[in-house]
Amino acid sequence: MWQRKQTVFLVVAALLAFATWAFPVASYEQAQSSYVFRTTGLYDSAGSAMNEVGLKVPFHIVLTLIGAALLAFVFFYSDRPRQIRFVRGTYLLTLATIAFLFITDNSIQTYLEPSGAVVSHYGTSFFLPLGTLLFSFLAERAIKADEELVRSADRLR
Repeated sequence: MWQRKQTVFLVVAALLAFATWAFPVASYEQAQSSYVFRTTGLYDSAGSAMNEVGLKVPFHIVLTLIGAALLAFVFFYSDRPRQIRFVRGTYLLTLATIAFLFITDNSIQTYLEPSGAVVSHYGTSFFLPLGTLLFSFLAERAIKADEELVRSADRLR
């Protein structure tokens, strides 16, 4: 199980999903203040949460579920077709998360603009779900190759 390259890809994808907790998604600067958008919410420069800006999607929970699911899929090695289906399911969830991160970023910028011009910078956690998506794709390709190898060996018998 651990010697298969798809296992490595799935574990790396899960670690990238978990790593979004550690880094900011985006940072915003105005003339007098700065804000940080994390997966858990929007925070001002003092580190206190801005409760009037509630996130519509609990990104920290969704990304943790994606990471846990990818780790769980490692143990489906005996049923490769099911493993492929589940990995494809995480594609959709990861793509939706990326889309909602982008939408939330634009909403926060729109919220902050009445107070003055906003300069935003994307953080590491904005790009980590793309890495999760990439490594999930690589894992799916490796699982497919493994399945084709088993089928070709069955034909030879």
